[in-house]
Amino acid sequence: MIGRIAWIAALLVVAVVAIFAQLDRATRSDSQLAALVPAAFGGFSAQRLSEQAIIAQNAPAAAQEARRLIAARPLPAEHMRLLSQASALQGDAPRSLAALEAASLRGWRDPVAQISAAQAALAQGQYDAAAQRIAALFAVGSMPDQTMALAGALLADPGGQAAFARQLATSTRWPSNVLVALADAVPPVRLAQTLALARAEGAALPCDKLAVVAQNYAAKGQDEAARLFWPGDC
Repeated sequence: MIGRIAWIAALLVVAVVAIFAQLDRATRSDSQLAALVPAAFGGFSAQRLSEQAIIAQNAPAAAQEARRLIAARPLPAEHMRLLSQASALQGDAPRSLAALEAASLRGWRDPVAQISAAQAALAQGQYDAAAQRIAALFAVGSMPDQTMALAGALLADPGGQAAFARQLATSTRWPSNVLVALADAVPPVRLAQTLALARAEGAALPCDKLAVVAQNYAAKGQDEAARLFWPGDC
């Protein structure tokens, strides 16, 4: 009899754990469920609660939930980024910067972390680091307006042009997808200078995209700018 009671009790414990685990997962699609998940079972729910606290400017709650999230799931970059944002709300700049750096290193697919890291690198004149972050954003294709603004700021400096040229020379996929859009975000002379540096680094730029850029400038009556983007080898 006692053994049967113990078995039933064990089944009930497993059932409760399963219910709360499923409830925690459900918070990924319905953030309102996050408050129903006990702290011991929180993973996804802690992320939602941290995000909600950051939006509400509730620094203590944001930091508490971010630490709980990292304790439960330490690897994803998004979790370190939430800790960075929560620490910034608390006025803890050293922890915020350290968490942001960890986030940008752990995952290049988190666009917010990459944008923040690129902005910090640009502010410090670390052009290679900024170019790497911007290249990661281009590769993912997230937040294109912010990415283009960062690229424009990077290419405004000769050091940034050289750093971005090195990224163009070492990347094979994303450059062909962004050249036309870059022409709308960067003055033609700066972009042409950057592409010339990229060719010197060994970049094989797509002639079809360069032709589109040249044609767009020609259509605007900017023939001199158009000639910058139609090299003889194309």
